[in-house]
Amino acid sequence: MLRCLARLNKAFFGLCAVFHLSSSAVYAQGDRRVDEQWVWSAAGGAVNQSSANLSDGPGDVAITRGYLSGGLGYAWDRDTSVSASLGAGTTDYDFSSAALIEGRKPWGRIRDYRLSMPVRFAPFEKMSVIAIPSIRTYAESGASLRDGRTEGLLGGFSWKFSNTLSIGPGFGWFSDVGDESNVFPIVLVDWKITESLSLNTGRGLAASQGPGLSLNYAVNPKWTLGLSARYEKIRFSLKEREGRSAAVGEDSSTPLYIVASYSPWPMTSVTALAGADIGGTLSLEDGNGQRLSKADIDTALVFGVTFKSRF
Repeated sequence: MLRCLARLNKAFFGLCAVFHLSSSAVYAQGDRRVDEQWVWSAAGGAVNQSSANLSDGPGDVAITRGYLSGGLGYAWDRDTSVSASLGAGTTDYDFSSAALIEGRKPWGRIRDYRLSMPVRFAPFEKMSVIAIPSIRTYAESGASLRDGRTEGLLGGFSWKFSNTLSIGPGFGWFSDVGDESNVFPIVLVDWKITESLSLNTGRGLAASQGPGLSLNYAVNPKWTLGLSARYEKIRFSLKEREGRSAAVGEDSSTPLYIVASYSPWPMTSVTALAGADIGGTLSLEDGNGQRLSKADIDTALVFGVTFKSRF
C-alpha cells in the first residue's frame, strides 16, 4: 500500500508545471445562463494499477498514470464556445525483474503531451455539435517525440429529444504511432433518467483517446456516485536499445471504475475511483508494423484520485 501511495504522489506532483483544458468551455451556473465569458480551467490526477501477473510468462507489472492540465476558452453562450488546451502526463511501468518481453524489459516511463482545440456550436435549436481536433505525442523517455506524434479528431452531434434526453452519433479518428490509423464510433448521450440518476458520455484519464460511458447518481448537491466503463488503447514510440528491433509499444485494456465525486463549490470537483483493469495486453512492434511479441496482463485492481475546476 505504501509503495502504491508513493507512486501516486510521485506521478501527481511531478507534473505541477503543466496545463490542460477540459473539452467543454461552457457551463451553467445554477439555473443562470452564462453568456460571452472567458473560462479558465484546470484538471489533474493520478491512478495506480496494482501489480498484476503477465499471463504469458513470468513476472508482473504495476502501472502508475499521472497528469496535470489547464487552459482557456471563450463562450459566446451556453451552446457556442471555442477552447485552446495544453496538457501533459506520464505513465510509469514498473516491471519486476522476471518480467521480460522479447527477452528483456519492454519499456519504462512513457511521456504524453497534447494540444487540442474543442469547438461547440448549435446549428439548430435542438442540435448540438462538438469537434475536437488534437495533436498528441506518446513516447518513452529517451525516444524521439517526433516519432510518437499523432493527429486526431473527435466529433459528433446530439439531438435534444426532450428536456431529459439528448443523444446522437459521433466518431474518433487518430493517426497512430507506427503509421497506423484508429477509427472508432462514439455515442454522445446526456440522459437524465430520474432527478438523481443520469447516463452520460464520459471522459477518460489523461491519455485516453475517446470517451466511454458513465452512470451517475446524485446523492445530494455536493456528492455523486457513479460507474464508468471504457476501452483504452495507447501506442507509443520506444527508444533504441542495442540488439532490439522493437520501435513501437502498445498498451490496451478495459477499465471499470466505481467513482465518488465531491463538489465543494460550483464547477469544482474531486473524484476518488476504485475498480479493475480487465483484458489488458502489452505488445511490441517493429518499425514496419510487424508484431514481435505480446503479453496478456491478469485483471488488476486500480485506485486513484482526480480533480477538475473551471473559473
